[in-house]
Amino acid sequence: MILQIGFLMKEQMIGGSVTEFNKITPQTYIDMNKEFEEEGTMVRIEVPTQERIDKWKEWVDPHMHERTVEPTDMVQEMWNAIGGRPCKH
Repeated sequence: MILQIGFLMKEQMIGGSVTEFNKITPQTYIDMNKEFEEEGTMVRIEVPTQERIDKWKEWVDPHMHERTVEPTDMVQEMWNAIGGRPCKH
């Protein structure tokens, strides 16, 4: 249900095209709520102001490219678990 709502929101907001991202307005949210109501979906979305939408579109997570886990060589770990790589003679 949550994934479906997320998909509907994405489709409604960007219309399948990233260039539509710039066209998000409070009316977008009003239209989504109307669509949810017509479909009988028991979800409503708070309609933000254009100022809030613009602020959200400009926000960038300063930590989005930081690693949260050190990378590991999983293939090497599997070889180590069975005693190492076989010798090539």
